[in-house]
Amino acid sequence: MPKINSILLIIKIVVASSNFFTILFLIIFTNVIQYYINYFNRPSKISGPLPLPIMGNIHQIGADFTAAIKKFHEKYGDLYEFYVGSTRMIVISKPDLAEKIWGPASLKNTKFIMRNSYSKGLDDLDLGTKGMVFNRNIEVWAINRRFINTISSPPFLRESINISNKVIDKMFEYWKIIEKEGMQVDICEWLISLGADIVSTTATGKRIWENGVKFTQAIHLYNESMAFMLLIPTAFRINVPFIKGINKKYLDNKDWIYQELDRIISEKQQEIENTPLGQPLEPNILTLLLTTNTERDLDKISVGKFDRPLTKDEVISILREVFTGGLDTTSNSLTYIIFYLAKHRDIYLKMRQEVLDVYGTLDKPVITLESCEKLKYIEAVIYEGIRIFPTVSIMPRAATEDIQFDGFTIKADTTVYTDFYALNHNSKYFKDPEIFNPDRFLTDKESFTKYTYLPFGNGVRMCPGRAWAMIQMKTSLVNLVCKFDINSNDNNDIPKYHYHT
Repeated sequence: MPKINSILLIIKIVVASSNFFTILFLIIFTNVIQYYINYFNRPSKISGPLPLPIMGNIHQIGADFTAAIKKFHEKYGDLYEFYVGSTRMIVISKPDLAEKIWGPASLKNTKFIMRNSYSKGLDDLDLGTKGMVFNRNIEVWAINRRFINTISSPPFLRESINISNKVIDKMFEYWKIIEKEGMQVDICEWLISLGADIVSTTATGKRIWENGVKFTQAIHLYNESMAFMLLIPTAFRINVPFIKGINKKYLDNKDWIYQELDRIISEKQQEIENTPLGQPLEPNILTLLLTTNTERDLDKISVGKFDRPLTKDEVISILREVFTGGLDTTSNSLTYIIFYLAKHRDIYLKMRQEVLDVYGTLDKPVITLESCEKLKYIEAVIYEGIRIFPTVSIMPRAATEDIQFDGFTIKADTTVYTDFYALNHNSKYFKDPEIFNPDRFLTDKESFTKYTYLPFGNGVRMCPGRAWAMIQMKTSLVNLVCKFDINSNDNNDIPKYHYHT
């Protein structure tokens, strides 16, 4: 009898389990059906890849967001949508739509003042309400912008030229030593180090410090983490084992950067306190941030009406933006430009001739802010390099109210990406777009279709470091073409690259 009871109990368990899995299957099946009923009956049906429940299109995006966007554009054209989890994203690469996003030049006129829709991930990186790039607190953003804009003021640009020349001279000395020892120079790595030294010296008054390599790597990782935090839903980041580990790595990296900047700021504060009141301070960015509205306030720089000193947390957030915005961008652009100079000797020779015309010599020309304005051909070379390889290939914005795109209604707080790479490589707007041709910026620039070329964005949230970046690149290229003969023994016509931003 006990044996029969055991058998009956097992049968009941099997039946119960079967019922449980049947019910579970029906629940999942019903939810999937409901998901796709809602999807196919959604308002404003913009074309795009078919999303999966819960995941959206994350499985199609993978680790390379830019490569996925390129494939989506090839298939779906200049206006399409994709989903991150259940969140809808829009991508545009049409100049008339780009004008709606990037055209308005004042806070009063623009509907796209927000950099992106709300993101818990960016809040976790301390970016949602701090700094400038992703800050959704417009009042705080406006104050921070005043400080960041100082890097475009003439005093800082002149000092940046001096700093760049010193760092470049030191780099060239190292190259000579490497050459004598029969070793090769890795241009990419050296340009990253060059950019790090220039940014560090301009920002803090000192070249990269003892933790410099680790700090530079941490900033690269921080930039990389922004896309992860934007694109991976919070539930995935917190609960999925493998993704959870990546999330922790990025957050630990954020904390380490904060601590390192805190240490640097404390040292600078001590340095300022030890400097007699009558003795002038160096006008670097960190000194400006620490002395604003104090008895040591720098008279050289004006940041508008702001009646209190900045807190240490505010200083850290602004200084972090200087590093995250300055380390990768200029170095990467210079690397691509040098690659193309090595492939196009005629362009290299034109650059040398322009330097000779402007400075009268190729032997240590005296570079000034005023002379940089005369380097029109070198400027065209830079613009063409950024056209082929945009500093940021795809840039988000979010509207504060519903807006119409080609008859489709885009809801407020929907992230709309502008695909700069697609615009820059569209043969409708640029003749032979894959060919490196700086002359187009000398002869055809006025005929460009508006909003097809936005190297630093446009409008209210235009890149505040654009003048600083151009000065760095011009100074670097003048020194480079004066000192070196540039050729290539690489058979590849296109450099190998991978976007992290």
